[in-house]
Amino acid sequence: MSRVGKNPVILTSGVTANYNEANRNLTVKGSLGELDFNISKFVNLEITSTEIIVTVNNPEEKLERALWGTVRAIIQNMVNGVSTGYEKVVELNGVGFRMELANDLTCYLGFSHPVIINIPSQISLNLEKNVLKGKCIDKQLLGNFFSNLHNLKPCDVYKQKGFKFPGRFYRKKVGKKGK
Repeated sequence: MSRVGKNPVILTSGVTANYNEANRNLTVKGSLGELDFNISKFVNLEITSTEIIVTVNNPEEKLERALWGTVRAIIQNMVNGVSTGYEKVVELNGVGFRMELANDLTCYLGFSHPVIINIPSQISLNLEKNVLKGKCIDKQLLGNFFSNLHNLKPCDVYKQKGFKFPGRFYRKKVGKKGK
């Protein structure tokens, strides 16, 4: 049994779920928007007015057990996203490093050229000095966007320059010591 998958997904007030069995598509609607997800052929859904129960055809198969918990977690993230949404924050540190927000996000990261990043239409960004805050109903889309942004210039271990997620530990190494 999957410990995550056997728990039902509770639908909060104002959230509705519709499952089309013909094309195996789940649609979750809430006050903030609507999200779609294609369900694997190994996973079955049972939807009531207050909860979604996820089951698999054969719980003894390793792949199906893995999909059981994964699909349940994705559905839970969809329900949370359309009801409350998700927020992520990243900060940029370093002399001469800066960001500009217009239709696209332009980052000056010490390269010979500015890095221009297209912003997905579902994500709303807010820039205050060197702190970039993003809001979205899709947790995976928001996480991938901020992860790709962070990987452009990760925090340097010696000078602590680059992108940092607040609250995350970044190791600081000691530089060369004189005699």
